[in-house]
Amino acid sequence: MSELESGIHLYGEQQNTPVILLHSSQSASTQWRALIRELAGSHFVIAVDLLGYGQAPKVEHTANFRLEQELPRIISAVEQLQLSQPVQLVGHSYGGAVALKLALEKPFKVADVVVYEPVAFHVLPDDSPGMLEIQEISQAMHGKDAIECTRTFVDYWNDAGYFDALPERIQQLMTGQADKVALDFDALLNEPRRLEDYRGIEQPVLLLQGEYTRRSAKAVAEALSTVLPHLQRSAVGAGHMGPLTHPAEVNQRIMQFLRNSR
Repeated sequence: MSELESGIHLYGEQQNTPVILLHSSQSASTQWRALIRELAGSHFVIAVDLLGYGQAPKVEHTANFRLEQELPRIISAVEQLQLSQPVQLVGHSYGGAVALKLALEKPFKVADVVVYEPVAFHVLPDDSPGMLEIQEISQAMHGKDAIECTRTFVDYWNDAGYFDALPERIQQLMTGQADKVALDFDALLNEPRRLEDYRGIEQPVLLLQGEYTRRSAKAVAEALSTVLPHLQRSAVGAGHMGPLTHPAEVNQRIMQFLRNSR
Protein backbone atom coordinates (compact mmCIF):
# COMPACT_ATOMS: atom_id res chain seq x y z
CA MET A 1 0.00 0.00 0.00
CA SER A 2 1.04 3.57 -0.64
CA GLU A 3 -0.63 6.86 0.22
CA LEU A 4 -1.23 9.65 -2.28
CA GLU A 5 -2.16 12.12 0.43
CA SER A 6 -3.69 11.93 3.88
CA GLY A 7 -6.62 9.52 3.66
CA ILE A 8 -6.13 8.45 0.01
CA HIS A 9 -4.74 4.89 0.01
CA LEU A 10 -3.44 3.10 -3.11
CA TYR A 11 -3.19 -0.65 -3.77
CA GLY A 12 -2.19 -2.66 -6.84
CA GLU A 13 -0.56 -1.68 -10.13
CA GLN A 14 -1.40 1.68 -11.65
CA GLN A 15 -1.74 0.29 -15.18
CA ASN A 16 -4.71 -1.80 -14.07
CA THR A 17 -8.35 -0.70 -14.18
CA PRO A 18 -8.83 1.99 -11.52
CA VAL A 19 -11.54 1.58 -8.89
CA ILE A 20 -12.46 4.08 -6.17
CA LEU A 21 -13.89 2.72 -2.91
CA LEU A 22 -16.11 4.99 -0.77
CA HIS A 23 -17.18 3.91 2.72
CA SER A 24 -20.24 4.55 4.87
CA SER A 25 -20.65 7.10 7.66
CA GLN A 26 -19.07 6.09 10.99
CA SER A 27 -16.47 4.07 9.10
CA ALA A 28 -13.32 4.45 6.99
CA SER A 29 -11.70 2.91 3.93
CA THR A 30 -10.62 0.02 6.16
CA GLN A 31 -14.18 -1.33 5.91
CA TRP A 32 -13.19 -2.53 2.43
CA ARG A 33 -10.04 -4.44 3.50
CA ALA A 34 -11.35 -7.82 2.30
CA LEU A 35 -12.53 -6.35 -1.01
CA ILE A 36 -9.19 -4.60 -1.44
CA ARG A 37 -7.38 -7.93 -1.13
CA GLU A 38 -9.57 -9.38 -3.87
CA LEU A 39 -9.27 -6.37 -6.16
CA ALA A 40 -5.57 -5.59 -5.82
CA GLY A 41 -4.48 -8.30 -8.27
CA SER A 42 -6.66 -7.04 -11.12
CA HIS A 43 -7.36 -3.39 -10.29
CA PHE A 44 -5.63 -0.20 -9.21
CA VAL A 45 -7.49 0.48 -5.96
CA ILE A 46 -8.00 4.00 -4.65
CA ALA A 47 -9.50 3.62 -1.16
CA VAL A 48 -10.72 6.96 0.14
CA ASP A 49 -11.23 8.04 3.74
CA LEU A 50 -14.06 10.54 3.43
CA LEU A 51 -13.79 13.83 5.32
CA GLY A 52 -13.73 13.42 9.08
CA TYR A 53 -13.01 9.67 8.98
CA GLY A 54 -9.86 7.56 9.07
CA GLN A 55 -6.84 9.64 8.12
CA ALA A 56 -8.77 12.24 6.13
CA PRO A 57 -8.84 15.90 7.17
CA LYS A 58 -11.68 17.08 9.36
CA VAL A 59 -14.34 19.39 7.95
CA GLU A 60 -13.10 22.94 8.34
CA HIS A 61 -16.32 24.84 7.65
CA THR A 62 -19.39 23.14 9.05
CA ALA A 63 -22.14 25.53 7.93
CA ASN A 64 -24.26 24.13 5.11
CA PHE A 65 -22.11 21.06 4.55
CA ARG A 66 -22.99 19.35 1.26
CA LEU A 67 -21.93 16.26 -0.72
CA GLU A 68 -20.11 18.59 -3.10
CA GLN A 69 -17.48 19.21 -0.42
CA GLU A 70 -16.42 15.55 -0.48
CA LEU A 71 -15.52 15.67 -4.17
CA PRO A 72 -12.40 17.90 -4.49
CA ARG A 73 -10.04 15.45 -2.73
CA ILE A 74 -11.27 12.59 -4.91
CA ILE A 75 -11.04 14.64 -8.11
CA SER A 76 -7.56 15.82 -7.14
CA ALA A 77 -6.43 12.22 -6.61
CA VAL A 78 -7.65 11.19 -10.07
CA GLU A 79 -5.91 14.18 -11.63
CA GLN A 80 -2.63 13.58 -9.79
CA LEU A 81 -2.58 9.94 -10.82
CA GLN A 82 -3.16 10.87 -14.48
CA LEU A 83 -5.35 7.82 -14.99
CA SER A 84 -5.69 6.74 -18.60
CA GLN A 85 -8.80 4.59 -18.09
CA PRO A 86 -12.30 5.44 -16.86
CA VAL A 87 -12.80 4.80 -13.16
CA GLN A 88 -15.08 2.23 -11.58
CA LEU A 89 -16.88 3.53 -8.46
CA VAL A 90 -17.94 1.49 -5.44
CA GLY A 91 -19.81 3.06 -2.54
CA HIS A 92 -21.75 2.00 0.55
CA SER A 93 -24.48 4.07 2.26
CA TYR A 94 -23.12 7.65 2.52
CA GLY A 95 -20.25 6.63 0.24
CA GLY A 96 -22.83 5.32 -2.21
CA ALA A 97 -24.48 8.72 -2.33
CA VAL A 98 -21.05 10.29 -2.96
CA ALA A 99 -20.41 7.76 -5.75
CA LEU A 100 -23.70 8.66 -7.45
CA LYS A 101 -22.88 12.35 -7.06
CA LEU A 102 -19.55 11.79 -8.84
CA ALA A 103 -21.21 9.83 -11.65
CA LEU A 104 -23.79 12.59 -12.04
CA GLU A 105 -21.41 15.56 -11.96
CA LYS A 106 -18.86 13.87 -14.27
CA PRO A 107 -15.63 15.56 -13.05
CA PHE A 108 -13.74 12.62 -14.61
CA LYS A 109 -14.63 9.59 -16.75
CA VAL A 110 -16.58 6.93 -14.90
CA ALA A 111 -16.93 3.43 -16.38
CA ASP A 112 -19.61 2.06 -14.05
CA VAL A 113 -20.93 2.27 -10.50
CA VAL A 114 -21.68 -0.21 -7.71
CA VAL A 115 -23.65 1.07 -4.74
CA TYR A 116 -24.84 -0.80 -1.67
CA GLU A 117 -27.89 1.02 -0.31
CA PRO A 118 -26.90 4.59 -1.22
CA VAL A 119 -28.66 6.82 1.31
CA ALA A 120 -29.51 9.63 -1.14
CA PHE A 121 -32.46 10.72 1.00
CA HIS A 122 -32.94 13.88 -1.07
CA VAL A 123 -34.59 11.81 -3.83
CA LEU A 124 -37.56 11.07 -1.55
CA PRO A 125 -40.73 13.19 -1.36
CA ASP A 126 -40.89 15.24 1.83
CA ASP A 127 -44.06 13.53 3.06
CA SER A 128 -43.09 9.96 2.15
CA PRO A 129 -42.80 7.31 4.91
CA GLY A 130 -39.10 6.76 4.19
CA MET A 131 -38.28 10.46 4.42
CA LEU A 132 -40.34 10.93 7.58
CA GLU A 133 -38.56 7.98 9.20
CA ILE A 134 -35.06 9.26 8.48
CA GLN A 135 -35.99 12.81 9.47
CA GLU A 136 -37.16 11.44 12.79
CA ILE A 137 -33.77 9.78 13.31
CA SER A 138 -31.94 12.94 12.27
CA GLN A 139 -34.00 15.06 14.65
CA ALA A 140 -33.46 12.55 17.47
CA MET A 141 -29.72 13.20 17.15
CA HIS A 142 -29.98 17.00 17.42
CA GLY A 143 -29.42 18.50 20.82
CA LYS A 144 -28.12 15.25 22.31
CA ASP A 145 -24.61 14.53 23.54
CA ALA A 146 -22.22 12.66 21.30
CA ILE A 147 -22.79 9.29 22.97
CA GLU A 148 -26.57 9.45 22.63
CA CYS A 149 -26.31 10.66 19.02
CA THR A 150 -24.00 7.81 18.15
CA ARG A 151 -26.20 5.25 19.91
CA THR A 152 -29.25 6.48 17.97
CA PHE A 153 -27.41 6.32 14.63
CA VAL A 154 -25.70 2.96 15.15
CA ASP A 155 -28.76 1.21 16.56
CA TYR A 156 -30.97 2.49 13.73
CA TRP A 157 -28.79 0.92 11.07
CA ASN A 158 -28.17 -2.25 13.08
CA ASP A 159 -30.38 -3.33 16.00
CA ALA A 160 -31.41 -1.89 19.36
CA GLY A 161 -28.58 -2.32 21.85
CA TYR A 162 -25.92 -2.79 19.15
CA PHE A 163 -23.88 0.27 20.19
CA ASP A 164 -23.85 -0.64 23.90
CA ALA A 165 -22.59 -4.13 23.03
CA LEU A 166 -19.54 -2.80 21.19
CA PRO A 167 -16.09 -2.72 22.85
CA GLU A 168 -15.44 0.54 24.70
CA ARG A 169 -12.62 1.60 22.36
CA ILE A 170 -14.95 1.24 19.33
CA GLN A 171 -17.63 3.23 21.15
CA GLN A 172 -15.11 5.99 21.84
CA LEU A 173 -13.93 6.07 18.22
CA MET A 174 -17.51 6.29 16.95
CA THR A 175 -18.49 8.93 19.49
CA GLY A 176 -15.56 11.06 18.34
CA GLN A 177 -17.05 11.04 14.82
CA ALA A 178 -20.57 12.06 15.87
CA ASP A 179 -20.21 15.64 14.59
CA LYS A 180 -19.34 14.41 11.09
CA VAL A 181 -22.24 11.96 11.09
CA ALA A 182 -24.57 14.89 11.73
CA LEU A 183 -23.00 16.76 8.81
CA ASP A 184 -23.44 13.68 6.60
CA PHE A 185 -27.16 13.67 7.42
CA ASP A 186 -27.42 17.37 6.54
CA ALA A 187 -25.64 16.77 3.22
CA LEU A 188 -27.85 13.80 2.32
CA LEU A 189 -31.10 15.55 3.20
CA ASN A 190 -30.25 18.92 1.63
CA GLU A 191 -28.43 17.91 -1.57
CA PRO A 192 -29.75 20.24 -4.32
CA ARG A 193 -29.99 17.46 -6.91
CA ARG A 194 -33.38 15.75 -7.19
CA LEU A 195 -34.59 12.34 -8.30
CA GLU A 196 -35.05 13.25 -11.97
CA ASP A 197 -31.46 14.50 -12.16
CA TYR A 198 -30.20 10.94 -11.70
CA ARG A 199 -31.43 10.07 -15.18
CA GLY A 200 -28.18 11.75 -16.20
CA ILE A 201 -26.12 8.81 -14.93
CA GLU A 202 -25.50 7.02 -18.22
CA GLN A 203 -23.13 4.34 -16.94
CA PRO A 204 -24.17 0.84 -15.88
CA VAL A 205 -25.12 0.82 -12.19
CA LEU A 206 -25.38 -2.17 -9.86
CA LEU A 207 -27.64 -1.37 -6.91
CA LEU A 208 -27.18 -3.86 -4.07
CA GLN A 209 -29.79 -3.94 -1.33
CA GLY A 210 -30.13 -5.81 1.94
CA GLU A 211 -33.25 -7.90 2.42
CA TYR A 212 -33.44 -6.86 6.09
CA THR A 213 -32.85 -3.14 5.88
CA ARG A 214 -34.64 0.04 6.99
CA ARG A 215 -37.63 1.66 5.31
CA SER A 216 -35.64 4.76 4.38
CA ALA A 217 -32.95 2.78 2.53
CA LYS A 218 -35.58 0.68 0.75
CA ALA A 219 -37.40 3.83 -0.34
CA VAL A 220 -34.24 5.36 -1.81
CA ALA A 221 -33.49 2.16 -3.75
CA GLU A 222 -37.03 2.04 -5.13
CA ALA A 223 -36.93 5.70 -6.15
CA LEU A 224 -33.56 5.44 -7.89
CA SER A 225 -34.68 2.31 -9.75
CA THR A 226 -37.33 4.39 -11.52
CA VAL A 227 -34.81 6.78 -13.10
CA LEU A 228 -31.38 5.15 -13.51
CA PRO A 229 -31.33 4.14 -17.19
CA HIS A 230 -28.85 1.23 -17.04
CA LEU A 231 -29.60 -0.39 -13.71
CA GLN A 232 -29.10 -3.87 -12.32
CA ARG A 233 -30.48 -4.69 -8.87
CA SER A 234 -29.44 -7.52 -6.60
CA ALA A 235 -30.62 -8.47 -3.09
CA VAL A 236 -28.33 -9.71 -0.33
CA GLY A 237 -29.48 -11.62 2.74
CA ALA A 238 -28.27 -8.88 5.08
CA GLY A 239 -29.17 -5.52 6.53
CA HIS A 240 -27.91 -2.04 5.72
CA MET A 241 -24.43 -2.86 7.00
CA GLY A 242 -24.06 -5.84 4.65
CA PRO A 243 -20.58 -4.87 3.38
CA LEU A 244 -19.33 -5.26 6.97
CA THR A 245 -21.56 -8.07 8.26
CA HIS A 246 -21.67 -10.20 5.09
CA PRO A 247 -18.50 -9.19 3.19
CA ALA A 248 -18.05 -12.49 1.33
CA GLU A 249 -21.48 -12.35 -0.31
CA VAL A 250 -21.40 -8.61 -0.96
CA ASN A 251 -17.86 -8.63 -2.33
CA GLN A 252 -18.67 -11.53 -4.65
CA ARG A 253 -21.49 -9.48 -6.23
CA ILE A 254 -19.23 -6.45 -6.54
CA MET A 255 -16.35 -8.39 -8.09
CA GLN A 256 -18.61 -10.15 -10.59
CA PHE A 257 -20.10 -6.86 -11.78
CA LEU A 258 -16.77 -5.05 -12.02
CA ARG A 259 -15.17 -7.87 -13.99
CA ASN A 260 -18.13 -8.29 -16.34
CA SER A 261 -18.25 -4.54 -16.99
CA ARG A 262 -14.60 -4.49 -17.91
